[in-house]
Amino acid sequence: MKIDIHTHITYLKFPEFRKYFKYEDFTAKTLLECMDEEGIDKSVILPISNPENVDIYGVTGNLETIEECRKHPDRFIPFCNIDPRSGLNTPKANLSDLMKIYKDLGCRGIGEICANIPITDKRYKNLFYHAALEKMPLLFHFSGKRFGTYGAYDHLHLPGLEECLKEFPETIFIGHSAAFWGEMAADFKYKERDGYPKTPVKKKGRLWELLDKYPNLYADLSAGSGWNAITRDIENGVAFLTRFQKKIMFGTDRFGSRKDGLGKKIISMYDTLLQDGKITKDVYDNITYKNFNRVIMGESK
Repeated sequence: MKIDIHTHITYLKFPEFRKYFKYEDFTAKTLLECMDEEGIDKSVILPISNPENVDIYGVTGNLETIEECRKHPDRFIPFCNIDPRSGLNTPKANLSDLMKIYKDLGCRGIGEICANIPITDKRYKNLFYHAALEKMPLLFHFSGKRFGTYGAYDHLHLPGLEECLKEFPETIFIGHSAAFWGEMAADFKYKERDGYPKTPVKKKGRLWELLDKYPNLYADLSAGSGWNAITRDIENGVAFLTRFQKKIMFGTDRFGSRKDGLGKKIISMYDTLLQDGKITKDVYDNITYKNFNRVIMGESK
């Protein structure tokens, strides 16, 4: 069993939009074909509604995502995307009402969260408060800079994330992106926050500490950033997978093209580590589906 916590699809019915977006169509049909080729049983489809990136990538919004997921309920699981500026851009917005609507429509979590404002902003904290009330896990793209980009902004070594983990212990945070996964190493630098560091992990970084300390923090090991975090120093990567086997979820972060080979590369990494005896079957199963079923679907086993 493999459940992919991080995919996107395009929904470009209008020819005018196809001329604007730089990525080729990646429809639900194409995603299903990729899943079948790679042995992925189910995928979460993450909508994009943040103004920072909705007009760049052409990824589906909330209702389009739900529409496509309803056609394949045995293969797709919808999340909803609730921008912290929703509800008239105030930290007092009752976002629970909006969350209840999307929960009734089948959404199991919120993401991909990409609003490029500080994670400690009162509007973000309002989102976290209501997510705890409604038991809606949050999947983040973290960013190391403001403006001209997307993703929840935090400083180096993620002090803002820690503040929020403390303040909202009932809120489930799932981290992702280069600015998040670079924190595998203690010597992570500002200039590396948009890239994939290649040097060995000489000393364990902030991510180890945060995952150890806060039971409400989980990690989405998708995209090139997740793959690089494990493979840049495979000995440390294996130690990380084993130590945090109950905190990590498998993902690909595919969109825009089925030809990038990312899904196959990520799956091959896990399969090779299992075949070589570097991780156990329990570690493999926890990461590829059991953690998802427990944390997102609420299953006890």
